[in-house]
Amino acid sequence: MKKSLFALVVILIFIPNVARADVSLLVLESVGVSGEFSGSGHTTIYFSNICADSPVQLRLCRAGERGVVISNYPTFGNDASHEWMATPLLAYLYGVENERDIPLYANGEVRNFLRETYRRNHLRTFIPDSPNGAMPEGGWQTMLTMSFNRDIYSLNVNTTAEEDAQFLREFNSLPNTGGRFNIFTRNCADFARNVINRYFPGAARRDWINDFGITTPKAIARSLTRYASRRPERLFHITKYTQVAGPIWRSYDNRNFTEMAFTSRKYLVPSLIFDPPLLGIFAGTYLMTGRFNLHQAYRQYATPQIARLNLERHLLRESRGEHHTDTVTIREIEERIETERARLLGNRQSWEAYRANFAPILENAIAQGLFQDSREVRTFFRDLELQSEPAMDADGGIVLNVRYYGEQRTLGITRNNLLSANSDRELALKLMLAMIHADLNAPERNRSSLQEFRSNWEMMRQLLAAYAASSEARPRVERNGRRFLESTPPTTARRRLEKLVFAITH
Repeated sequence: MKKSLFALVVILIFIPNVARADVSLLVLESVGVSGEFSGSGHTTIYFSNICADSPVQLRLCRAGERGVVISNYPTFGNDASHEWMATPLLAYLYGVENERDIPLYANGEVRNFLRETYRRNHLRTFIPDSPNGAMPEGGWQTMLTMSFNRDIYSLNVNTTAEEDAQFLREFNSLPNTGGRFNIFTRNCADFARNVINRYFPGAARRDWINDFGITTPKAIARSLTRYASRRPERLFHITKYTQVAGPIWRSYDNRNFTEMAFTSRKYLVPSLIFDPPLLGIFAGTYLMTGRFNLHQAYRQYATPQIARLNLERHLLRESRGEHHTDTVTIREIEERIETERARLLGNRQSWEAYRANFAPILENAIAQGLFQDSREVRTFFRDLELQSEPAMDADGGIVLNVRYYGEQRTLGITRNNLLSANSDRELALKLMLAMIHADLNAPERNRSSLQEFRSNWEMMRQLLAAYAASSEARPRVERNGRRFLESTPPTTARRRLEKLVFAITH
């Protein structure tokens, strides 16, 4: 008992102050008009303490570095015949190198612009320019800006420096050659499973029953969650990277194959017509053996602080015995867990309060002519894509050059330049109002964290004040009852259609 109490004291004192390392399973939701063919999504690995000297050469991180994501894909394009390639985390998620440059809004052209900019700066040796000058094709694009396309869950498990060094010795000795990808036996989830199991043997497993022997992201996420949550000393927690606001279609839940059979219309309808009993078998199999909701797991293990509180509760129970635990202390820890969860995610009351406060703000914006009507609020992300082109400002942050009712304006789309003197106040306010409207009307699983939302809310307040102060001095643009999109010249109709198709299918 004394030994356990001593361990509790040591862990609780030193863990918050020690530089931590994690190996993380990144689970990317399914994309497409109705989900990818299998609905399974994608998965890859992030190391917080392993970095790269090049996209194909790993090493331990130095002070101040933030680790890399290693992606596995059938082919990365051109002559890049590798099984995996490495990308820094911010580039993988957002296509940028600094936090200040993370976009608040993204569309298909912003995504391609950032991908191509990063390739030219860092990947040209492996992915050379195309002969025709166009952006090269290939899987290298899936190493960049992935949070523009979908929600991403990062399942983080604490590692030690010794474990990272041992992994590097083993992994760097393996061949990194292309042509080994196979959707049935050596897909992205198999690659992630092998990496996780090098750290924690048996932690990541296939679901033979629900996936018919094929490894899927959901099966790896489910097995790793079970493994790590039973070992609280590993400080298991889940981070969610919410899909960036914009017109790109929102992603879908990861699914097992049996789950797809009775939840997806493209499989459900044929099954009902041709083989109803088989549908019942699939549903029963999944409900009895395969149920797992990644978003609910995220809510349960949402922050590193919750992981530390889970460890504290576990050690208290061990030190005092399961039946002699001080229930008051345990209850206090559980209340702190709920407080931490509410701080990050909010609750129904907090979100309802924001909806009530936002309604008159939006009504006033429409009354002032910022938006023609509520429909324009909903279509603003798409309209902005069709009326703008991405560019870089003098500090290297991304901006949009917008054709706005016959005028040419510049809109900053990062937290660092949205409020800058060069960013148009009216467009900035419209963007933030559209973002907040989208969050408040999204399903709980699709909206931003409460912390991120509050940051956006504060930016909206600043923009409202700045716009009110400048609106009298600046003559208003005559709209004549037109919507934003309706000022688009007819000659761009084909380009609009091409952009919309691309946004839906990528």
